[in-house]
Amino acid sequence: MDREATYLFEAFPEISKAQWIEQLSKDLKGKSYADLFWQLESDLVLEPFYHPDDGEPAHAPITGGKQFNDWEVGESIDVADVAKANAETIEALMGGVNAPLFALKKPLDSAELHRLLQRIEPEYVSLHFGEYYSDKDPVALFELLLGWVTGMGKAPAAVKASLDFDPFFDWSDPPMAMLAGLIRRCEVEWPSFKPLQVNTGRFYAGAEATSDELALSIAKGSDYLALLGQQGLSPEVVNRHLQFAVDIGNSYFVQIAKIRALRLLWANVLSGYGVSDAPGVPIVAHFAKESQDENLHTNMIRAATQAMSAILGGADRLYVLPAGASLEDEATPFHRRIARNVQHLLQLESHLGYVVDPAAGSYYLEQLTTQLAEKAWVKFQEIEKNGGYLSFKGF
Repeated sequence: MDREATYLFEAFPEISKAQWIEQLSKDLKGKSYADLFWQLESDLVLEPFYHPDDGEPAHAPITGGKQFNDWEVGESIDVADVAKANAETIEALMGGVNAPLFALKKPLDSAELHRLLQRIEPEYVSLHFGEYYSDKDPVALFELLLGWVTGMGKAPAAVKASLDFDPFFDWSDPPMAMLAGLIRRCEVEWPSFKPLQVNTGRFYAGAEATSDELALSIAKGSDYLALLGQQGLSPEVVNRHLQFAVDIGNSYFVQIAKIRALRLLWANVLSGYGVSDAPGVPIVAHFAKESQDENLHTNMIRAATQAMSAILGGADRLYVLPAGASLEDEATPFHRRIARNVQHLLQLESHLGYVVDPAAGSYYLEQLTTQLAEKAWVKFQEIEKNGGYLSFKGF
């Protein structure tokens, strides 16, 4: 530190937290400082501000293994009419999307898949698929995709892709042998492919239930590690081929801390399985439908802060919900464009992609992250004692 900077710090005396509270009490004119506390959960209370006297941050910046805070710009494409879906995808890609999510409403054959992905160069984007119909067959879809990539003359290892395949949600009798076989194929034929998505959206119940949401999320992931371990797969291999999907609500600071806490918690789970140096698991962020308002303009304005919370928390891929998506049969081109542009503004003008874990060092966010993680870990241990996620009956 140079002489001028040293003098600058010396010019301002250190103010203790007790002194700040004393001044606040005067400014509150008889009201109690405790009146400003936020009762986030029944046993989780947040003060209005934190100070170095509360202690240093308990951990290093939470980077998820990234050098920059870059993220993929996603857009969800409904696929009922293949030609229409392809046109919407090309429009999205031309508008700056690089991670389309194809919400399939019916099974596709090879010819339909080729029409859907016409004019798309897979090495420049990542491709994501969800089967939203009754007769799901993730293995068949994987084979179709692999055939398309190799038919394009591309090396699968250079192409990023995933499935929204969550057997615990999609099947009453989860096909773990099928999933294990698919992961083994990925290891050999398509190392960058992620066939398993630990979907946590159904656990979202607002800011006041965030520790429950986190506990159930990691409990679900832990059950996958355990059951796939019984199929002969190591936790390192399973971790390489999964991603988490989370719902983002309106409580700005809580959503930032939630994603940061999820990374800490998942690292703890992996440590329990003997894995200490695993790469950061991708976290995919979607807007919670419960967060949407009947007023479309409110949704458009609110989208900026929701997207910011996901990115500042460290999401790897983000899907901004178009303003009318939860109220209409389909989003309009205008609403889709606005949703895309929210992410472009955050990337290209706000430069949020430059600094990894920008929340690190914020006394408030560090405290919130730590408290959420600690509460969730206690609840996770309760779930494990009762047989794990699949056996758990509720808090």
